[in-house]
Amino acid sequence: MVDIKQKTPLERKQLKRWQLGQLAVAIVIFALLFFVSSRLFFRIDLTEENRFTIHPSTKSSVQNLEDIVFLKVYLDGDLPSDFKELRQSVLDILNEFRAFAPEKIQFDFVNPSEDPDQNVRREIYKDLIKKGLQPYTIRTEEKDGIVQKYVFPSITINFREKQIHVNLFSNSADDPNIPLAQLVNGAKERLEYTLLNAIRSITMKKPTSITFLDGWGGLEPIETYDIAVALAEMYSVSYVDIDEKVFALVDTLQGLRYDAVIIAKPYNKISDKNKYIIDQYVMNGGKILWLLDYVDVNMDSLSNSRTTTAMPRSRELNLDDMLFKWGVRINTTIIQDLQSASIPINTAMAGAEPQFNPVKWVYFPVVLPLADHAITKLVGKIKTEFPSSLDTIPTATKVDKKILLKTSEYSRAITTPTIIDLDIINKRPNPSTFKSFPIPIAVLLEGEFESIFRHRIVDEISKNPLFRFKETSKKTAMIVVSDGDIIKNYISKIERNIVPYPLGADKWFKNVYYNGNKEFILNAVNYLTNDNDLLVLRGRKLKLRLLDRTKVVKERLNWQIINVVFPPVLIILIGIIYGYFRHRKYSKR
Repeated sequence: MVDIKQKTPLERKQLKRWQLGQLAVAIVIFALLFFVSSRLFFRIDLTEENRFTIHPSTKSSVQNLEDIVFLKVYLDGDLPSDFKELRQSVLDILNEFRAFAPEKIQFDFVNPSEDPDQNVRREIYKDLIKKGLQPYTIRTEEKDGIVQKYVFPSITINFREKQIHVNLFSNSADDPNIPLAQLVNGAKERLEYTLLNAIRSITMKKPTSITFLDGWGGLEPIETYDIAVALAEMYSVSYVDIDEKVFALVDTLQGLRYDAVIIAKPYNKISDKNKYIIDQYVMNGGKILWLLDYVDVNMDSLSNSRTTTAMPRSRELNLDDMLFKWGVRINTTIIQDLQSASIPINTAMAGAEPQFNPVKWVYFPVVLPLADHAITKLVGKIKTEFPSSLDTIPTATKVDKKILLKTSEYSRAITTPTIIDLDIINKRPNPSTFKSFPIPIAVLLEGEFESIFRHRIVDEISKNPLFRFKETSKKTAMIVVSDGDIIKNYISKIERNIVPYPLGADKWFKNVYYNGNKEFILNAVNYLTNDNDLLVLRGRKLKLRLLDRTKVVKERLNWQIINVVFPPVLIILIGIIYGYFRHRKYSKR
């Protein structure tokens, strides 16, 4: 080894210059890395279901915010472990949002139970509930007895002068049979969807408009209340009776008045003039969700009699020619399916006290949605009531047809009129008589539709610039479902008040809930209004990884030792071993 002192002045100068060059290169490399890393943002999600990966549409919406969005999250303070997980999930996703828009996303976590004064806390709770925030009640046993605590899994969002309130739990949170861990996991699954939907709603200048066409009997607004509330979180929702007013759906100058229309279980005849209004709405690019009953059955009459009659009513509705022209035919049949929901039947002997038990009712098929389309992907079970079969028909213009819902392979279609007899529950069904094929009950139609009034309108109307009659539509879409009750929420009368059930809740069995009904309708409307991003986010599923509570209690001491005692003991052992070998190494010299 040559000592630096033995080097010549020239060699020492060259060495010093080389060292300074190396230092300069290192500084330049670090500066470049810092510059690139400050402008190139990326994160790696190593979870199986990509739970920390933000959807591209979410990134775009957050990055394109015009002003500050402030979120106040009511999840702070002394929270149970499940709510702590939810709080952490909200914090994680808000930090992700802020990483993409650091100046536009601001948030704060608050504790509504922070004030020690009980009266003050009560007033705070009342104010939050008045704003629509739903508390979750937790009963805990303490020294002074059982204490009720309230947690608000909710967020208030402010944008400029607007303010909206968001509940993270679903409507089923009131059901005591649903464990808290499941509610929290559901909230975490929907978290990105919930926040994106809320941010879009509050920042949108002109909200997308959805209307229920009213005025033909059928479902009352209270019977579509739950889905209307869910849609109102995303869209401007209204109920309209077009009442043969030619410009009720399409403005001659401004175009469509509504982005999508829902026709839910009309009962009375739709006049030709109203059909013309609907026809021209479609010709101008309007979207329609048809929910139709082509067979009339009074289920309530079975509570007083053992039989009722199923009657065809396609002629009464006056829609056959319109739907046929556009590529679908609803048959006046009624479907029986062995994969079905239950109804309560009195199984007690005559004269004895009534005893109701659930019995499968083949006229209420439970549909498992197909997984090959965005509308039905990851949608849960859907309950239907007396659905009819439908067929697709060739059209004069190009219309693509996609079946969305089918019954099980153990189903059959019965022509009407026919007798609905309760005695069918006492007969063991023969699977061979049901094993035919899955029967379609919902179809998506997309393309260019031809007006049913082509060649039927006199020249003074068709050529009148005021009406602007169109023979062929621009590219648009509609969904036809052969069951009007798929959107219906049941109602109950409590004293003088009428209270709607959540859509999908069973009328007779409180522990039965068909979440697919609401998911399907929301997905259908999202698809028709081109909100495919919301549709994808709603279908996101996270695995529920719950701890085995019994095992945790039983093996608590073992895991405490492993997590608390083992790490420092391991470090001490490593230190002793390292010191021993180091001592041996240098003691030999």
